[in-house]
Amino acid sequence: MEQTDIQIAEASYHRCAEIPAFYTTLYERLLASDPRIPPMFAKTAFERQHKLLRHGLGVLIIYAKRPNPALLERIAVRHSRTDVDVPPEMYPCFVESLLSAVAAHDPEYGPEVGAAWRAALAPGVAYMQSLYHGEPR
Repeated sequence: MEQTDIQIAEASYHRCAEIPAFYTTLYERLLASDPRIPPMFAKTAFERQHKLLRHGLGVLIIYAKRPNPALLERIAVRHSRTDVDVPPEMYPCFVESLLSAVAAHDPEYGPEVGAAWRAALAPGVAYMQSLYHGEPR
């Protein structure tokens, strides 16, 4: 991945991270993306969840810069089948919902920004998917 992709995604992240509606939009789109998702959030305090997501997105971007499994392990284990049970095939719902929310709230969003986000998220998402069964594949 090119460093410029990470820089573009990180700049977009910073533009979106300060907009409270960004997180609301992301979760609205995520919850609508698959009928299996709303029950996963039935008892969620979304104000707290927004803070967790903000942190998680930052960690995913850091992971893209320096792929150190220790950065993502806690988040990956939390989302594995032994905890909240997010199967690997559901991660594209998150990525697409995120990109849709970024498109709605980042005034500089365009194809280059979307592609940069995809490139920056890919290593971390792949790692998280690999830990679903407990050990990286």
